Amino acid sequence: MTAIQFIGRSFAVAALLLGAVLVPTSANAEGAETRLNLTVQDLHGQTAPETATLTCEPAGGSHPAASDACAILVQAAGNIADVPTQSPNATCPLIWRPVAVTTTGLWNGTPIDYSKTFPNDCVLRSELGAIFDF
Repeated sequence: MTAIQFIGRSFAVAALLLGAVLVPTSANAEGAETRLNLTVQDLHGQTAPETATLTCEPAGGSHPAASDACAILVQAAGNIADVPTQSPNATCPLIWRPVAVTTTGLWNGTPIDYSKTFPNDCVLRSELGAIFDF
């Protein structure tokens, strides 16, 4: 066996081994679970919290606008704090009627724990769009 044949076979073996290592990682990343529990609580009223579940890829759960919510979350890689304002031109009233939202669960296998209080429902919807629209 010449040196060139030896080097060629070594590269082939290395490529096969690297592929064997990388394929399971990619498969796990693609198959990672996305399941979020969403809650909206009107802090001004005496109403019970509203809740929904959201799964993505495929979009589902009890969320009535699951496809839209997933599309927004995909843009922010699942990080709700990074979601761009959905309706930047919305005109919301300057009324203090606080609304608290929470999200727990998994986004592509990564734990999510988000909570924020908004001045009112209009501000919530203009900032986060369909995510908490249930």
